[in-house]
Amino acid sequence: MIKITLVTKRSVLMLLPLFALALVGCSQNMDALQKTAKLAIWGQDDVQVSAEKVAQTPYASAYLRVGKAPQAFVVLAFAENGQFKWIGADRNIVVTHNGRIVKTQGFGEDIAHVINVTPDPLAVGLLKPSTPLHWQGKMAWSQVQRGDYAIESVFQAHGKETVTILDKPRQLLKFTEQVSVPALNAEYTNTYWLEPTTGQVVQTWQQMGPDMALVKFTVLKPYVQ
Repeated sequence: MIKITLVTKRSVLMLLPLFALALVGCSQNMDALQKTAKLAIWGQDDVQVSAEKVAQTPYASAYLRVGKAPQAFVVLAFAENGQFKWIGADRNIVVTHNGRIVKTQGFGEDIAHVINVTPDPLAVGLLKPSTPLHWQGKMAWSQVQRGDYAIESVFQAHGKETVTILDKPRQLLKFTEQVSVPALNAEYTNTYWLEPTTGQVVQTWQQMGPDMALVKFTVLKPYVQ
């Protein structure tokens, strides 16, 4: 049985109380998510939620911006096998695994999946001295680029940087990831900001793929088991 966390919004400035449902079966889960998405309102302007509103609810939440679209408020729909599935309005879904975006749905040219060929440094722990900073994997996209493409990446640490979240400045550790897709002769850069004490990704800017939309994701309230 998987616990599903749902959200509704009356306006871009007001967050209504969140509630939970217990659902069984993948088809039931997706049906519930689709119905829940209809309750949300996707604002024409950036969503701004106060720290007080975030603190009042026990559920994990985040800001999400895809490409030039307005900033949206998303909540954790469910956690399964280490993957976090975040939902906004219009059935749009972003799936993260240890801070890496591994699947999207509803944004046009979506990430279909990400497969690890070697252990992902984000999963091993970027703050561990023994963690390799090189990664190999495979990615697939839903529309233009068909099939799996081999990818390689190298992480680099850039020290501490001040990031303001919910009007509060925080000292986070910045890492960049230079990603290459040899078959497409393409490269792009992802950026991660980590909490120094836990190593958790608090904020990340990731390209969906070569010449694809930039996804900006900021955790407002982290998931706690």
